[in-house]
Amino acid sequence: MATLQSSFDVIIIGGGPTGMMAALSVKDHHPTYSVCIIDQSFELGRKLLVSGAGRGNLTNKKLAGDPETFFHGDQTLIISVFQQFGYGDIIKFFDDLGIPLYEEQKNGAGKMFPVIDHAKTVRNILVDGLLEKGIHILCNTPVIDIKKEHDQWSVFTKNQKYLAKTIILTTGGKTYPALGSDGSGYTLASSIGHTIITPVVSAVPLVSKNPLSHFLQGEKWNMQVTSIISGKKINTATGDVMFTKYGFSGPAILDVSRDISIRINQEGKQDSALQLSFFPHTSIEEVEILVRKRLKKHPTFSVSHCLWGLLTEKISGAVCVASNIPKDRIAGEVSDEELQRLFNVLTSYDADITGTRGWNEGEFTAGGVQTSEIVPQTLESKKAKGLYVAGEILDVDGPVGGFNLSWSWASGWIAGILQ
Repeated sequence: MATLQSSFDVIIIGGGPTGMMAALSVKDHHPTYSVCIIDQSFELGRKLLVSGAGRGNLTNKKLAGDPETFFHGDQTLIISVFQQFGYGDIIKFFDDLGIPLYEEQKNGAGKMFPVIDHAKTVRNILVDGLLEKGIHILCNTPVIDIKKEHDQWSVFTKNQKYLAKTIILTTGGKTYPALGSDGSGYTLASSIGHTIITPVVSAVPLVSKNPLSHFLQGEKWNMQVTSIISGKKINTATGDVMFTKYGFSGPAILDVSRDISIRINQEGKQDSALQLSFFPHTSIEEVEILVRKRLKKHPTFSVSHCLWGLLTEKISGAVCVASNIPKDRIAGEVSDEELQRLFNVLTSYDADITGTRGWNEGEFTAGGVQTSEIVPQTLESKKAKGLYVAGEILDVDGPVGGFNLSWSWASGWIAGILQ
């Protein structure tokens, strides 16, 4: 059996989407360079496999407009990266690989998927491209330390030391540690002097004890959701909300969870809430007219029964419980005070948030390597020449919908130029 060489021009630590993209970029810009990807998991790109529920939400059409507005972090760095490798470049990159993309026509979200709707095939095509270009792949190999010695880098694994002229650090964040992203890259980055902004889970389900979640476990409804911190409305999203035994999940919840997670997990404050409406973009006055009309038409029905059709039978019952309306209260006898509580629950239900779910349930990481320590045009470290940092390990993150993978593709490509 041939022995893997121990010295390379470039070693990429982390074999997720960013690392694979960086490797392809290095070979595109420097065809003669020897390149090795070292990854602690048993195969490359495992987080890509779960993207878009396994279909592969690879980018977002909205990036074609003003991409930096979708990302949290250093705008100068974000703008620099996407100006060099933007939405059009991402589309062309996949088209050149034989992976044409299409826009999913749902909620105007701009999500772009491969026409094959199969993330695993996309991953396999990327790996084939790496092998075709002669890129070495070393899996099941955690990197435990990196050091700059003279003019080259030493990369230490449990059993061997590898040498490289250049390192690209693409180890990702901390979400889905079972898929190989456990935050170990932060230790490597901090060991050479980088500041780490405390990572917290983002795009994550939220913990809340409230009547709706209690009575509607497993139910889903399209809602308008607003995050509230210290009494101030922060962010609003519309989409599916899943009621769970611990609180809330679903796309709309993930979209507004970031600021709440930072408030609770990074700042240690317990003053977060959600405001939910069962009637997105409909005023409380319009809902009041609609409900009163139904109550008047069926005065002998229970209040809950009158809501059937506007809501499901189960949701109608839970809404009445949350409104403190007795189960047997008929429409003709409901009080104005009870009605006002009902209208409030239907259009602006407030639920205190006491926590978030963990790293295995969040989609992205907020926090990471402080970007003021990275050169915006090249993604080279200001702390150590010959070290480039890209992807989710940086303190850059975006919303659900292909934005974070777009950051992986773009930042990986720019780092791989080795400017």
